Amino acid sequence: MEPLTQSEYTQSKYFEKKRPVSWNGFDVFLLFFLWLMLLGGGVRIMLQVFSEQTNSDNISITAKTTTDHPLSQLLEQGKESPIILFVAFFCGVFTAPLTEEFLFRLLFQGWLEKKSNDWKSNNTYSEYFPLRFLFLPGFFSIFVVSFLFALAHGGKRIEQPVDIQFYSMVGVGIVNLFLFCFGMFYLRVIRGVAVQELVFRTNRIIFDLCLAAGTFLVSAPFILYLHWLLRNNFPNSITDPVPLFIFSIILGMLYYRTGRLFPCIMLHAFLNGFSFAVLIFLS
Repeated sequence: MEPLTQSEYTQSKYFEKKRPVSWNGFDVFLLFFLWLMLLGGGVRIMLQVFSEQTNSDNISITAKTTTDHPLSQLLEQGKESPIILFVAFFCGVFTAPLTEEFLFRLLFQGWLEKKSNDWKSNNTYSEYFPLRFLFLPGFFSIFVVSFLFALAHGGKRIEQPVDIQFYSMVGVGIVNLFLFCFGMFYLRVIRGVAVQELVFRTNRIIFDLCLAAGTFLVSAPFILYLHWLLRNNFPNSITDPVPLFIFSIILGMLYYRTGRLFPCIMLHAFLNGFSFAVLIFLS
C-alpha cells in the first residue's frame, strides 16, 4: 500500500477511497462522555418514575452476581410478554448496533485512522519506535477500538427483578437512540460532514447490505461457537469480551474496507438478531 496523504487515503482495489475524518479528539471525548452520563441518568430516571422498587441501590448491593447479559436475564424472566420482547428487540437489535457502531467505529476508529495517518505522514515515530507497523491506520485503530469495545461489555452483572431490568433497558434504548441522532446532527451540522461519509451512499446500499450478510454468514458460526465453548468451559466467568473482541475486529475491518457505517450496523444487527432469536426459541 502506498503512503497515505492528508487529502485522501490511497487504497487498493479492495478498499474504497475515503478522506480523513473532520472531527477531532475533543469530539470523540465529548460524545462518549455524553453517552455515559446519559446512560446513568436515563436509567435512574426510568427506575424512579416507573419502577415500584425505587430503592435500586439496595437491590444492587444485595443481588447476586451473574454472568448472564442483562438482555438474557430479561428474556429469561419475561419472554412470554410481548412488551418485554419488543423492548428487548428495540434495545438489542436496533439501538445497540446504531449507537455502538456510531461511537466505536465511525467516531473513534475514524479519528484513530486519521491520527495514525498523520503520525505516519510526519514520521513522528520512525526514529525511536521500532514496531512502526503497529501505527498503520488499519491495524492500530482496529485493535485499539476492538480492545475497548470488548472491555465495555465485560463489566459486573447482577441479578435484578424483572421490572428493574425492564425499565433499565427502556432507559438504555432511549438514550442510545437519542445519542445516535444527536451525534449525527453534531457531525453533520457542527463539523460539516457529508451524509455519504457518515452512514451510507445511496448507490451502495444493496452492495453494503450483501457485504454485511455475507460477512455474517462467514463469521457468525465461529463467533457463536466460540461464545458457546467459553460459556460451557468457564461457567462462572464473564466470557463475552473474547468473542466480542474478534467480532469487533471484523466490524473494524468492514468499516476500514468501506468507510461507511451502514454495513457495520447491519452486520451488528444480524448477529444480535440471531442471538435474540436463539434466546427466544431455544432457551
